[in-house]
Amino acid sequence: MLFHITHTHSPESCPYHNPEKARDTFGKVLASGKEPGVNLIGAWVDAPAHTAYFVVETDSAEKIEELLAPAIEIGQAETRVVIDAVALLKRRTGQD
Repeated sequence: MLFHITHTHSPESCPYHNPEKARDTFGKVLASGKEPGVNLIGAWVDAPAHTAYFVVETDSAEKIEELLAPAIEIGQAETRVVIDAVALLKRRTGQD
């Protein structure tokens, strides 16, 4: 299943100006995206808004928890199940 994750944090907890904190939080999140059972499809940030976006493929909520664990203390995350819009349209309209 595909998941879209939106992580936000405050300016005070932001790791942007602290390389060690950046490695220990988002660096570890990105590395965890290569673990078995998790496929990190992409990661994007809106740095001025203190928001990060991830698209992950996995079949386990526990894997998402493990993926986000390094960044849990600096902010919060919202996880949504998403599906391929083109595949949905084809399925709903009977197109190939």
